[in-house]
Amino acid sequence: MRSAGRLISRGICTRCTCTGQRRAFASAPLNKLHHSKLTFSQLTRTGTAPHALARSWRQYTSAASADQTTAGFKATVGLELHVQLLAAQKLFSAASAKWNEPPNTNVNVADAGFPGALPQLNPECVQLAARAILALNGQIQQRSAFDRKHYFYADQPLGYQITQQHHPIGRGGYVDLGSLDGLEYVKRIGIHQLQLEQDTAKSIHGVYPGHVLVDLNRAGVALIEIVSKPDVDTADEAVMYVRKMQNLLRHIGVSNCNMEEGSLRCDVNVSVYRDGEDRLSGTRCELKNLNSLKVIRGAVNAEISRQIAVVQRGDNVEQETRGYDAQSDTTFVTRTKEAAPDYRYMPEPDVPEIHINESWITRLRKTLPETPEAVMSRMMPQYGLVQEDVETMLGEPGCTAFFEQAVVGRDPKRVLSWITSEVFGQLAYRSQRLVGSSLTVPQFTQIIDALSSDAITSGQAKQLLIEFMDGEQRTIDELIAAHGWEVISDDGKLRVISKQLLDTHPKEVARYLKGQTRRLNFFVGKLMQATNGQAKPQNASEIMKELLEARR
Repeated sequence: MRSAGRLISRGICTRCTCTGQRRAFASAPLNKLHHSKLTFSQLTRTGTAPHALARSWRQYTSAASADQTTAGFKATVGLELHVQLLAAQKLFSAASAKWNEPPNTNVNVADAGFPGALPQLNPECVQLAARAILALNGQIQQRSAFDRKHYFYADQPLGYQITQQHHPIGRGGYVDLGSLDGLEYVKRIGIHQLQLEQDTAKSIHGVYPGHVLVDLNRAGVALIEIVSKPDVDTADEAVMYVRKMQNLLRHIGVSNCNMEEGSLRCDVNVSVYRDGEDRLSGTRCELKNLNSLKVIRGAVNAEISRQIAVVQRGDNVEQETRGYDAQSDTTFVTRTKEAAPDYRYMPEPDVPEIHINESWITRLRKTLPETPEAVMSRMMPQYGLVQEDVETMLGEPGCTAFFEQAVVGRDPKRVLSWITSEVFGQLAYRSQRLVGSSLTVPQFTQIIDALSSDAITSGQAKQLLIEFMDGEQRTIDELIAAHGWEVISDDGKLRVISKQLLDTHPKEVARYLKGQTRRLNFFVGKLMQATNGQAKPQNASEIMKELLEARR
């Protein structure tokens, strides 16, 4: 029989395996639970804790013990973000940057490391990287250069990575966290540098035992690495920083920042120190390849707790590279300091230096859109939106401009709802961005106006949206006529059809007259079906109800 501890750790009640209901325990204040003397079993017997929240109880008690063990210690956290640029071609070749197509189809001889193949810098990547550093309040370096970072691995066909370790394209800058980000205080996270570099290929394990497959589609795709200063103190600040970076880089069109696709990858450096000591006095450990916000929060908290426990035992924290196991909520060693490779950086001889003049920087700065914070502060009161509404639109490049053009003279809530549900749904289905889609603002507003005037039904509006996004160029009036969707405004005609439907379904009429008023929906549906959706739903409901009541 399994122990209660193991059962609780898996989120199953020791008394039964029912799912239970989220009752008082789910909303109980954290501080009250921390100071409570009751055990989980006592709370279960009193009915305070539902069976399905055993895991939540474990989280609460873990948080309480963490508060005790971290007393007298603080953490220093720095982040390195690897961001895939929205460039059509790779950083040093003309091959397509679409890495998720059939394996080894988007490969150039330069990407594959063929002897004699020379890299050629893609200027679009330089511009996107420059946009990013300007948006981060940093400085574009008028002279930047590339380096070779040597290491051997199967997914690195050149035997080295071309990066900008010593002379990056951007330095300085900052990100401010505050109330709009969910922080109760204002925190500025400094940026150390922003550098251009190429991505590796993709290693595929487990297909053939004992073999590793390599897909070179991703090799040479352009990345920017954004290195923060060690200004972060907590896991929550780290998550807010990454989320804010995602929103900003999407908003300015630099990257889609989808962590689930690998377009944004995060490495975190963590150290701890005692109160009163220098914040950089601790030994740093690096957490590699954190691929979601939830994983970042869990990994940072787990590593902080581990290092504090090491120091409290009187041992020294070793400088290591570590991974994170979300299942056990622990970090593990992947490489020690002694095993760390010597990258033997050297200037890249095949790629010339980048020289940028001040006039180019000035022109580029003028193309930057309004900052996300300014957009939220302006749009929320102007259109009566909540923060989540604006944040959703900011996540899609060009969406706020699309919304503001479409909303003129229309209900903001309806426009927003259609954009974030129907339009976003179509974009996701097609793997498209709004900026590159066939849908125009006039086409979208035609749909909204026709829907508002009951000229079309909701289902018909969705069909028209699909056709416009397929590239349809006809006007909405022409499409309505072509589909035979003109609204029947003749009440007399609707009454004739309605009477025929009532005569055809006497049993349903009797049920309605006996008090089953929901049968009205049955008849309205039949009327809409008989008119091929050309009747106005509200008009159909009123006529059908009137005729049913007349038969009492």
